[in-house]
Amino acid sequence: MKIVVCVKQVPDSAAKVVVENGKVSWGDAPLVINPWDEYAVEAALRQKEALGGSVTAITIGGEGSKDALKHALAMGADDAILISDPALVNMDTQATAQVLAAAIQKIGGVDMAFFGRQAIDGDAGLVPAQTARLLGWPALTLSSVIKVDGGSVKVERGIEEGRQI
Repeated sequence: MKIVVCVKQVPDSAAKVVVENGKVSWGDAPLVINPWDEYAVEAALRQKEALGGSVTAITIGGEGSKDALKHALAMGADDAILISDPALVNMDTQATAQVLAAAIQKIGGVDMAFFGRQAIDGDAGLVPAQTARLLGWPALTLSSVIKVDGGSVKVERGIEEGRQI
């Protein structure tokens, strides 16, 4: 199974937000892998362990974003791809999804793509579903249990009334 996991470098959630010149800023907060993406890496690695194959981590950003990829590699990812271009700075969620979908298509033969719930710096949570739509794939969001059996995927997620399968 060929698995991709998309990760993002974000300010540490323990950092204090500051207001500079009327704009909210993370200041000099240290950067870390997005905590939700760390869960996605773990989920991707569990699928690799169960089914075989490989996990490739992808991120968009500058040189500092390499740390998120190094973290994913240290967790067990097989490969990492940094997508970096000055034109990609400050993209909205749709543009981010377009870049990630193009990267996944370029890799070729990808069976599954994992994303964290949302990035803690923007909190939109739109990129996973937008990327799936661009790829023509179903988006199985907020999953807590993932079971692959042949050509089907069974997903469980928590909802207010309990769980949904």
